Amino acid sequence: MPKVSKGRRVGQAAVNALRTLLENHDHIVQEISGQNDFGEDFYVTFVDDGHLTSDTIKVQVKGGSSWRRGNGYAVPVDQHGDIWADGNIPVYCVVYDPDTRRLHWANATQQLRRSGPLNPPRFIGVSPNAVLNDSTMPSFVAQARRYVGRYRGRRAVLTHLSEMSGVEFDSTDHVLHFVNGFDEDLIFWKRPGDSLATLLMSAHG
Repeated sequence: MPKVSKGRRVGQAAVNALRTLLENHDHIVQEISGQNDFGEDFYVTFVDDGHLTSDTIKVQVKGGSSWRRGNGYAVPVDQHGDIWADGNIPVYCVVYDPDTRRLHWANATQQLRRSGPLNPPRFIGVSPNAVLNDSTMPSFVAQARRYVGRYRGRRAVLTHLSEMSGVEFDSTDHVLHFVNGFDEDLIFWKRPGDSLATLLMSAHG
């Protein structure tokens, strides 16, 4: 008779735990079919006080002790790096630890963008302190919705340049990006009222 692996059972437990938690808080979860799974398991659309919002994230779910590391958990990026970093919907990684029965989360898109395309990480680091449960759900949703909001309009451009440079730009700042003849990224940055501007270069920080 065919044998069902323990890994499948733990993986399904992870999916069930996250789905149940999100749906208990009235958020909309759409599971991605296995044959269409290219690095994401869920679309999650957030609900605010009973009203459906336009804020959606994608989630990659992992379950099992094999994802545990000395300083937390790690989800392999594999071939998903470009999609997770450059898509128009941010991707979050959630790990389910079967020993503690806890869910832990990380913003994969944010980590990849901060690392940049020249030095992409092999794993998404997931902090043991980033626990996702009933009490932390409101703060998780607030953080995720803020991040999704950074993808709209001019803010989307500023978000990309902020993550590229490590500088947090305000919506009122004068920011201009260009590439020089050596394929170096340069960002002109000036705050309103400042007499001097800053030129950020990818080669020098």
